[in-house]
Amino acid sequence: MKKLSLLLVIAMVFAVSSVASAQEEKMKYDEWQQQITMYTAQRDSLKNVLNQLNTDIANLKSELASLDQQYQSEMQNYLNMLQTTEAGMQAFDQTLKTLSDEVDNYMKMSDQDLCAHRADVEALGPQIDSVKASRLALAAEFYDRVQSLENNYAQLKARIAKCSSAMTYTVGTWARNRDCLWNIAKKKTIYDNPWRWPKIYVANRDKIKNPDLIFPKEVLKIPENAPLNREEKAAARAYYARKARMMGQGAAASGTVKPSK
Repeated sequence: MKKLSLLLVIAMVFAVSSVASAQEEKMKYDEWQQQITMYTAQRDSLKNVLNQLNTDIANLKSELASLDQQYQSEMQNYLNMLQTTEAGMQAFDQTLKTLSDEVDNYMKMSDQDLCAHRADVEALGPQIDSVKASRLALAAEFYDRVQSLENNYAQLKARIAKCSSAMTYTVGTWARNRDCLWNIAKKKTIYDNPWRWPKIYVANRDKIKNPDLIFPKEVLKIPENAPLNREEKAAARAYYARKARMMGQGAAASGTVKPSK
């Protein structure tokens, strides 16, 4: 009897356990089914968002292409009005930058140094006039820069106008004074440096046609003592090149060529 009761109890426990396990499995399945349904809904929602984004991107690309075409058309009209090309605009921009940088560098110089570079500053005048005369000077991207360049150059010219007048030297005879541009520049009262003879030559080109030929009683202007400027260096190079052609490369390379009279 006791064995039968024990078996009944065991059977009841097993039955209850089976029912509980079945119910637990059903709950897990229901939860899984709910998660699947939720994820499916999220996926479908994201697909819809992605499709809408792709549509928006395609529309924006189309709009961008249209705007770019309009921009290119307007830019070409602008260039036609200015009678130039994109390459012309870039070249003008570079020219303007180069001139502005040069003028800025001269503006930073002391008055004494600026006077020594008077010829270089004055040589910028025609280039700046050419920039001002260009139709591109009226373009919106260049107008203020051109005005600034013009104003700064005007200040430089005003400072140069105050440079003191050059001293003068009256040429003596070769027999007595040994006067040539080299020897004049060498004098302690002039430059104390014979290699600065091109300064005298350039300043007196109205009188001196050949650096080797100066004549007694000529009154030469003597610029302020300073390193050779661009024009003076160019004059020296041209002179030495001519001498090299006349005397041969050996004399030119030796550095012994100099104005003789």
